Amino acid sequence: MKKKYLLIAGAIWIPLVLAGLYFYNKPHRNAGGLSADASLTAVELYSQFQTNEPDANKKYLDKIIEVKGKVTDVQQQGNSSSIQLDGGSPAGGINCSIAADGSRMPLPAKGAAIVVKGRCAGFLMDVNLVDCVIEP
Repeated sequence: MKKKYLLIAGAIWIPLVLAGLYFYNKPHRNAGGLSADASLTAVELYSQFQTNEPDANKKYLDKIIEVKGKVTDVQQQGNSSSIQLDGGSPAGGINCSIAADGSRMPLPAKGAAIVVKGRCAGFLMDVNLVDCVIEP
């Protein structure tokens, strides 16, 4: 009787453990090879979220967005970097999170005009873009 329960438990746990290992070791994706669903300036994007967040969420949430703007801050912490773009408001801007992908690309200087492509993760004081890449 105990063998039967051990076989059933093993049949349940082994696939779960294998699936967990697969997803844990899966390589991180960025927006580099994906086409943008929308292309706009940082000021336009921030303004849309600030004036009508529900409509902006419908348009941009979980979509790939290409944003052009001026760098106000650059932070690097471990393997990840964060670039802040000017949103035209002292209250916030566009926060672009860049995860290290093995290649060391140079980060832009403050004041530089850049184009960043990433997935929109929502609005919390700043519009947050994740899995970003700096476009040439």
